[in-house]
Formats: sequence, C-alpha cells, structure tokens
Amino acid sequence: MRKHLTICLLIVVLPVSAWAQKVDYTGHKLVNVTLNTPQDVETMLAISGDFWAEGVGVGVVPFRVAPDRMDDLDASGLSYVIVHDNLQQLIDAERAGVGQRASWFDDYKTFTEINAYIDTLVALRPDLVTKLTIGNTLQGRTVYGMKITSSVGGATKPAVLFNGCQHAREWISPMTNMFIADQLIRNYDTDPDVQAILDNVIVYVIPVVNADGYEYSLTDRFWRKNRRNNGDGTFGVDLNRNWPFAWGGDGSSGSTSSEVYRGTAPASEPETQFMIAFIQAHPEIVAHIDFHSYSQLILYPYGHMNNAPPPPEPDYSKFVNLSADMAAAILAVHGQTYVDQVSWMLYPAAGTMPDWVYDTTGALSWTIELRDTGTFGFVLPANQIIPTGEENFEAIKVLTTYATTVPPITVSASGPATVDPGVAATVNVSVLESFGTVQAGTETLYARIGSSGAFTASPLTPLGGGSYQGSLPAAACGDTIEYYVEVQSTGGSFFSDPPDAPASVLTTDVIETIAALDDDMEADLGWTVGAPGDSATTGLWVRVDPRGTAAQPEDDHSDPGTMCWVTGQGSVGGSLGENDVDGGATTLLTPVMDLTGMSDPTVSYWRWYSNDQGASPNADTFVIDITDDGVNWVNLETVGPAGPEVSGGWFYHE
Repeated sequence: MRKHLTICLLIVVLPVSAWAQKVDYTGHKLVNVTLNTPQDVETMLAISGDFWAEGVGVGVVPFRVAPDRMDDLDASGLSYVIVHDNLQQLIDAERAGVGQRASWFDDYKTFTEINAYIDTLVALRPDLVTKLTIGNTLQGRTVYGMKITSSVGGATKPAVLFNGCQHAREWISPMTNMFIADQLIRNYDTDPDVQAILDNVIVYVIPVVNADGYEYSLTDRFWRKNRRNNGDGTFGVDLNRNWPFAWGGDGSSGSTSSEVYRGTAPASEPETQFMIAFIQAHPEIVAHIDFHSYSQLILYPYGHMNNAPPPPEPDYSKFVNLSADMAAAILAVHGQTYVDQVSWMLYPAAGTMPDWVYDTTGALSWTIELRDTGTFGFVLPANQIIPTGEENFEAIKVLTTYATTVPPITVSASGPATVDPGVAATVNVSVLESFGTVQAGTETLYARIGSSGAFTASPLTPLGGGSYQGSLPAAACGDTIEYYVEVQSTGGSFFSDPPDAPASVLTTDVIETIAALDDDMEADLGWTVGAPGDSATTGLWVRVDPRGTAAQPEDDHSDPGTMCWVTGQGSVGGSLGENDVDGGATTLLTPVMDLTGMSDPTVSYWRWYSNDQGASPNADTFVIDITDDGVNWVNLETVGPAGPEVSGGWFYHE
C-alpha cells in the first residue's frame, strides 16, 4: 500500500518595517571640535561636512566623524572632545521602542502616521480643526497642515504659524508641532487659556515641511536635506538656505555635497515654494515659529550675516521681550534653559525662513531649537517627546497672547511738531492691513484749531503702498492744531491714530521758527575738535566726505551734499578698525548758538553710530550733551554700548 504524506507549508510574508535602517553608523563619533580660526573651519569641513549645528564658524562645533576619518582629525591638531563614541548605539536604542508604547506621543512617527493623526484630530473636533493641503513635494508627497480655531470671534482673527521638519533628521520637531495641535484641540473645553487662544487667534500647524527627507531619514537617520537629485551623484538642498531673503549669503554653500547647499536659485525647491505661497495667501499671520533641533535656543532675525542690523523699533523690542518671555515660560515647566538671542550671534545663515517671513511680511518670526544641548543631539530619546512638547506649549501661549494685541489694521500718522504761521503742514500717514481690509474712500484726516469745537474732516490722498498724505489747516502764531487720522474696515470697524481718538489727539504748535544754527556740514561753521580729558590716539573727529566701510556710510545724510563729521577717515579698502576710536575719548563741539529772546528752543540732528563690530564690539558709547554756560552739561542722549541704533544707519533725534 502506498502511503501519501501531505505536508502543508504556511508561508508568511512579513512586511518590511518602515523603520528598517539601511545606513549604518557603527563607529561614527559625535565630537565637539574647537575651531579657533577660519582655517580651522576649512580644515574640519574637509574631514567632515556633517556639523550638528545650524551653522559652522569659529567656536566649539559638534561634528559627526566617520571612523576612517578619526586619524585625519588627530593629525589636524584640532582640539576635540568625544561626546558619543558610537552613534549607531543611539539609533538602535531609539528604534528598539518603536511601536511598543501606549500613547501616541510615546515614540516617533512616520510621515504616514502623522497624517493619520491629523485625520484623527479632525474627526475628534471638526468644529475646531480643518485639514489643509499645503502642497506637493519633489517626490510627489502631499504635505498637510491644520487650521485650528473656534467659531467665536468671527472669521477676522490674527493668526500664528508653527511649522517643523525643514531638516529631515530633526525628529522632535514634527512631534512638538503635533503635541501643540493635540493640546489645543483636546483641551479647548477644559482649559481657559486654550479657549482664549482659539477664540481670538487662528493657529496654523504644518508639522512636516520636508516630507521626502523625513521619510528618507528612516533609511539614513542623519539625512538633513530634501531629496533633490543634483545631477552629479549628490542629493538634496537645504530648505532652510533656499528662502529668497539674502539667498546665497553667509552660512550657505554653492557646493551640492554640502549640508547647507542652497540650491540653484532662490526658492528653487517645491517645498520652499508651497510654504511661500501659503504664507502669502494668509496675511493674517502676525507671528511664526520654525521648530528645529537641537541646542535649546530661541533665535530671532536677522541671521543672514555677521553683525546684521537689528530689526527697527518697535519690532526689535518686541523680539527681545517676547523671546525672554518664551524662555521664562519654558524654564518654568521642567527647568530647561533655552537661550534667547539674535540669530547671527549663533552663526550667520543666509536664506532662512524666519528672515524671509519677517522681512517680507512683517510677521514676527523665530527659530526655536528644541532639546537637547548635545547629550543625544538629533537622536533624542522618545521619553523626551512629551516634556519637550509641554515646555514649548507654554512658549506658544506667550506668542498667541501677543497675537491678540495686533490690530487687523494699523494706522500711523506723522506730522511736524511745529509749523510756521500761515503754513498748511503736511501729515504723512501709513496704513498697514495685517488681517483686515480698508474700505476705500474712508481714509480721513480730522483737524481743528484749538482744543475745543468740531473737527473738520478732509480726505487723505493715496500715494500707493499703504501711504497717504493730508494737510493741516494754516493757523496763527501761538495756536495749537489738534488732529487725528481714521479709516474704516470693510467689516465696519474703525481704526485711528491715536487708537482712542478723538479722546486723544496729535498736536502741532504754530510758532515762528528762527534757526540759530542750520548746518549741513558742507562748510566749516566753527565746530571745534577736542576737549579737556580727551585721550583718543586714533579716530579723532574730522569733517570729510566719508569713505564707506562695513561700519561707516559712503554718503552723508544731506542731499545734496557730501560732507559730514566722522571719527576718523580710513584709507580706501582699509580694514574695519583702521581708524576707529582707540585710546580714549574724542569730543566735537558745535559753534555757540545765541538763543537770546527765543522760547522753547529745539535741537535736532541726524547721526550714524556703529559699535557692534571689530575686535571689541559693544564696548563704547556715543554721548551727546548740551550746556548753556560752558560748565554744566545736560545729557541729550547716550547711544550704546549695546541695544538699538548701534549697528549703523542714519537716525533722527530731536
């Protein structure tokens, strides 16, 4: 009898995990290298181009160094400290826990999982969150975002934008964005702070900008750029060097193999393009954070060059104060210190998102570098996702609270402090539409002579670009003209300068003006150089046609005219500090001005001061004093040693 044995084979095909790593970093080290000179920087970049910082320059910079290049590092003579001896061990530990934790925020997520959770949040609270299609990446992935706000307050609200993952390997960035969105949506009904945010502000969240690079970082954990095929065997453009403002400048590279390769042209990459299009389509955005990792920093514009001029006031003070407030809010949660500073002080980096957002739209814009400060770097353990989200959620509360103070339309009027009798003075008006629209024809100047009676309305003349002009009525000597400017929005709201007009008004006094000294510096009217106590050895005051440098203007302020007083005239092409003030003080005295018989005299002038460059930046002061007896001096103003108006530029003071 023939027996038949039947064997059943069950063949199970297991899917390849999305987290399967193909690039191995066994033996790769993270080292902090001390770079003392530009030559040191070039030497180190030849050994490893993968610096784990936003930029690279003189200082202590973290680098990933392959095992076969450690001998080159030793031979270079550069001083270094090994932070991690084997980066693959960090990656292995990171991946070991994937998918084994209970909460969504207990481990890192793929791009697909992030998009699925956006859908979960939309389904949870469709009354609060709307899914947005932002654009398609180079490889055709669709990038999504969220609009989060309540129905309270109507459609006209200020907005803030949070985005992450311009750099693929910074995995904590999209998780922090998702944590912020999750907290806003889930806690609206129970947290009064969250309710106040969503009732008054629109929050846009775009967690993953560089979707192609993020997906590829599952294969190559330390991939930074997008996945552009550069056509020469290299791949990727650094999206945060591809923005149009100051594109091609310091801290970016034209080399396709560089980690900071800026691309072939400004906004050459589709990811940059669709982010620009989104921001331009939403003028209601008044504040923005671009989340990165790592270093625990709060950075504000500008960053495109060393000693970049600061933003003008009042924005500069807003950046300084809000950055400090966000840092304090973060510190209060888990005791983590985030250092707030202007971007270029870290490293110059041209073509970045926050510089473009602020310079182009006027929205206050930050980079926040998330945890940590170098212990784990980009391979931040998953158990730090929630704490990082919690502390930065408190920071965004600060920023959204600021957003509620930004009016949809801002009106600014500027008229003269005084005007001669019988002269109709000009008032210049600026109208900024942040997230409101002016009803055409409602732009009006209201003026009256004296402090009582009705105001007379007259239409402002549009000059284009939100600029207008109006005329005050001519009046007699001794009168005071009171005035204010008002516009109406298409929604029927009124906006004015002063904001509470007509309870408060602007004023111009009508007086006969006699100039005791009116000097454009084209001729020497009797100024004197030197005073007791002066000891400067170089940089003494001299009246010249200035030679332009990085610190000094090429042209004086008066037009026409070429001459002005400067502290030292350097040679053509000379160094920045060739003839700056050294060794002590140098004094410039005006001619004596006879004010006999005059009332309410006024001193006004234009000045240029640069004090933030050279070997000892932010060390000196520029002091302007006045005396009526030649002995007792009263301070008009002191500029510096740091702060606003110390980075060059002509500024008027009266």
